[in-house]
Amino acid sequence: MQTVKIYDLNVKYDIIHRNVKYWRLELKNEKLVIIAPKGHDNYEKIIEKHKKWIYKKFKAINASKHEAKQRELNYELGEEEFRELVRRLVEKFSLELDVTVNKIYFRKMKSRWGSCSSRNNININRYLKYLPGSLIEYVVFHEVAHLVELNHSKRFWDIIREKFNNYKEIEKELSIYWFAIKDTIIGAQFSESKT
Repeated sequence: MQTVKIYDLNVKYDIIHRNVKYWRLELKNEKLVIIAPKGHDNYEKIIEKHKKWIYKKFKAINASKHEAKQRELNYELGEEEFRELVRRLVEKFSLELDVTVNKIYFRKMKSRWGSCSSRNNININRYLKYLPGSLIEYVVFHEVAHLVELNHSKRFWDIIREKFNNYKEIEKELSIYWFAIKDTIIGAQFSESKT
């Protein structure tokens, strides 16, 4: 892992060479990942070209981490109660969007609230149970909507906007809650596993 100074921030980054045609920048676990075509090493040029974007993303991460300290997690929802809530929401939104969900899986995920496969399976992050009900509803709708449009295209966001016209604020809240979960639940589990 390396570090680069961008304005007033020290940004940690990794470079991964893959058999790809174009450079790609990703943010994973509060770190910049540079996906580079094999045989290319001019990553300083890529960082310089995209430094405003990188800076903006890391400032948003830092703001979310700060905001996370103000959020209360919900410890009221039991595991079975949570699963039943998700199943009911999946059924409701499947009817609304006229899609069929094959299976619902509940997993502890490190970087997503949910995911959807081309086989019409939906994965839901078990940590979602600690969030307010409105955010659970949004994540479930988001994943069911992927059965209409598998990617994050304009069409997909139009579907989201029809039900949640404030989806950008909701996405920001999800980011904030992720840091709250990471600091409390995941951090505590990590500490326990080391003892």
